[in-house]
Amino acid sequence: MSQESLHTLELRLAAATAAYIPTLGLSSHALRRAAQDTGLNEGEVSLLCPNGPQDIAAILWRQANQAVTDNCTPEALEGLKIRDKIRTLLVTWLDAAASDEPVARRLTGHLALPQHLGLYQRLLWESADLIWQKAGDKALDENHYSKRAIVSGILATALLTRLSQGRIAQNEQVERNIEQVMAFEKFKAKLPFKPEDGLLGLFETLGKLRFGKAA
Repeated sequence: MSQESLHTLELRLAAATAAYIPTLGLSSHALRRAAQDTGLNEGEVSLLCPNGPQDIAAILWRQANQAVTDNCTPEALEGLKIRDKIRTLLVTWLDAAASDEPVARRLTGHLALPQHLGLYQRLLWESADLIWQKAGDKALDENHYSKRAIVSGILATALLTRLSQGRIAQNEQVERNIEQVMAFEKFKAKLPFKPEDGLLGLFETLGKLRFGKAA
C-alpha cells in the first residue's frame, strides 16, 4: 500500500469517525463504527491509527493546517504587511478548525484532558510554526520559540472563543492580540514563564490572552 493510499484511507477514516464524534465523542466506539462504515478491518485500522482516537484527533486537527497551506499561498499573501499576513493566517486556520463546530468542540475537549495535553501542545506548536513559516519568519534564535509560543496561545484561546461566542468575538480577540504578536519581545518579557519551559506555563496565561491583556 502506497503512502498516498494510506493518507487517503486516513482521511476517509477520520471523516467517518467525525460523523460519530458529536454523539459518541472522540472514542474507540466512534472509531469502530467508522471502520465498519468504511469497510476497514481491525488490522487496517491498527495500521492507520496505532494510537486509536489520538491519531484521529491529530488527523482532524491537521486539516486546518492543510487549509492554511492550500489557501494562504505566497501569491495570496503577496503585498500584505506582516500584521495582515498573520491576521489572514490566523483567521484562515480558525475558520477551518471550527468549520464543523460540534466536532471541533468535542475535539478540543478531548485534547484538553490531562492525559492528552502533550499531544495538544505538539499540535498547537505545529500549527503556530506553520503560520510563522507562511508569514515568512526565518528566525533561528530564541525569537523562533517566543513567536510560536505566543501564536500557540492565541490559537488555543481564539478557538475556544469561536466555539463559545462565535466568529465575531473570535476575530475581535485576534485583532486585540495582533499588537502582542507584533511586539512579541516586549510581550515575552511580561510572560510568567520562559519559552524553553514549553507550553505548560503558557496555559496559565490563556485566560489573560483571551481578553487581550498581558500577564
